Amino acid sequence: MVLGLVMFRLMFEKFSDAQFGFWALLWSLFGYGILLDFGFGFTAQKAVASKTATGDMQGLNRLLSTIFWTFIGLAVVLFVIFFFLRGSFLAGMKVAAGDLGDFQSAYLVFFLGLAVMFPLGLFPEILRGLQRIDIANWNGVVATLLNFGALWYGLHQGWSLAALMAVSVTTTALPNLLSAAYVFRHLPELSLKPSGFEWSAVKSQMGFSVVAYLITFSNMLMGKSDQLVISLTIGVAYVAVYQAGFKASEMLGMFSSQMQQALSPAAASMHAQGDVDGLQRLLLGTSRLIFFLVTPCYVLAAVYLEPLIGVLTGMTEVPRETYWVGQALLFATYSSQMTSGSSKRVLMMCGEERALLKISLWDALANVVISILLAYRLGVLGVALGTMIPTFFFGWCWVVPFTMKRLGIGWRSYLHIHSRGTLWPLAIFVLFLATLLLVAPLTEEASLWALGWRAALCFVPFLWLGRKVLRP
Repeated sequence: MVLGLVMFRLMFEKFSDAQFGFWALLWSLFGYGILLDFGFGFTAQKAVASKTATGDMQGLNRLLSTIFWTFIGLAVVLFVIFFFLRGSFLAGMKVAAGDLGDFQSAYLVFFLGLAVMFPLGLFPEILRGLQRIDIANWNGVVATLLNFGALWYGLHQGWSLAALMAVSVTTTALPNLLSAAYVFRHLPELSLKPSGFEWSAVKSQMGFSVVAYLITFSNMLMGKSDQLVISLTIGVAYVAVYQAGFKASEMLGMFSSQMQQALSPAAASMHAQGDVDGLQRLLLGTSRLIFFLVTPCYVLAAVYLEPLIGVLTGMTEVPRETYWVGQALLFATYSSQMTSGSSKRVLMMCGEERALLKISLWDALANVVISILLAYRLGVLGVALGTMIPTFFFGWCWVVPFTMKRLGIGWRSYLHIHSRGTLWPLAIFVLFLATLLLVAPLTEEASLWALGWRAALCFVPFLWLGRKVLRP
């Protein structure tokens, strides 16, 4: 996250608005690549967890071989399609004539890298099924360090957009390669030979896979469609305005998502054993921890959003539109983490994938429609509001009540668990923050140090008072 903050600032300064918008748009499309797995990545994670426990390696090999070679075929088709669409795509993004050559090269490099990364993405899913998310995380750390070092050097040396893209996709593929090495070393019985391809091996998983795919599709629409809506309605250069406000909310989401990734395999195990009490404790305990840690981060980011955007982008004066985009997206991310971040991961493994699909599809549809309608009236801010409004409504009015009913949790218990041990530290945090705003207002030019010592001063007593929440 720290390196991402520094790199975002560097790119914002070194790239033109069109380059930055094009870069952000392509990497937002990278997220859509997961849609091509048709839910099989999530299915592979679940199958690895169950079949390794029962010792059914023959069945697992047939399933994973079929998925792997299907992914390779899809990757080839993907690259061919986007290769022939490159002219129409660049024209649709309103790329200037002077940038066309460099942008086209970057485009081809990006989609070639995406085609290579797609089938390799199966291996981190296998790691998660083996409940070794720690290995996946360390692989990500190594790749992030290499990515930062290479891009930092390339940006200062004035490399072309295509060369920078080549570095970026190579280091992004690295964690998948490292995951593959670990999987084959610690699961020697695994075989992904083409001869193992057997479509009947995935038929029994098709129902779950299709629902998982559609849920992923709706989540991608909510999380990745804004940049595309902006590009198609008001122009790709305006993506930079949106990204400047978006970055703080993205970091807030990254902070909390790591704590939720281990929920799915744990919930699947408890559900299989019929451990309803365990599922309740799992959900409430994780939700309480998310509430405790994410709430002060959100408050701090919202209060100091203008200087924070200045640190992220290098802007000496943050436009009002960018500021309010940031506030809307921050609130949307916070609301999503409080309502859906933990609940959906648990419910997905408890046989409620169809109910989740219904919620997700309505949420995604509302997100896209409202964003498009408001984009023409309010510009970039309208797109941000199109994300915030349905996220808040569906989360608090649908996801939370449904989760509590499904797991047999009453409102009284829900509120009691979340407030126990958290309200006093949060009150002290707010008191320290309010005192700082009065005694040491942030009037100087935005700097990481100026934000950092204020955050530390608020968090030290907060974490000390809440230590029992962190380690109950």
